[in-house]
Amino acid sequence: MELRDYVFFKELLPREYERLEAEAEKVRMEPGEMLYYQGEACERILFLQKGRIKVYMQPDDISAREMLLYELAPGEQCLVNTISTIGQSRTLASAVALEGVEAWAFSRDAILWLLNNSPAYRDFKIDLCQKRLASLIGLIASLKFDPIEQRIMNWLYVQGREVVEISHANLAETLGVSRESVSRNLKKLEKARYIELGYRLIIVRLA
Repeated sequence: MELRDYVFFKELLPREYERLEAEAEKVRMEPGEMLYYQGEACERILFLQKGRIKVYMQPDDISAREMLLYELAPGEQCLVNTISTIGQSRTLASAVALEGVEAWAFSRDAILWLLNNSPAYRDFKIDLCQKRLASLIGLIASLKFDPIEQRIMNWLYVQGREVVEISHANLAETLGVSRESVSRNLKKLEKARYIELGYRLIIVRLA
């Protein structure tokens, strides 16, 4: 994926695009490298070109499991990263590269300029915020009150994509339940045609 593949860059005038492209800093990260730690303040927003990033919350109790919020793929952006950079506030989660990452990083000033000059980028950000916040609220509520089927669906919708690559064992660890329970409920959801199961992946029926 190239920078021009982001739809909101296509509406800019050539000189505007060239200005932003010149300000972009190329970033490369190895698997396991941290993008940011929970409690830090971000100074740049990442446009992912290649690789995957995991965003998660680390509990205060070191014996407790982390809570996976969502994963990022090329073409997506991180809500936690965006809020911290634009709001100049501390992050509420951490982010780590799951694969080798290649990306472009933009400063807060460049992003603010883009917000003021690109309606398509504003729409992209508003849509991102609406989807992520609604999904995260549902996920957090489900951890205590919802049955496992609902918890699975909430977590899948949080990812914001149709195909989610994850094994039954990893999903069980993420939700804090047994693998057997996850596999049984995934089969129920597949039978109800909410999802389709593949090898180490889940296809979400969004419509």
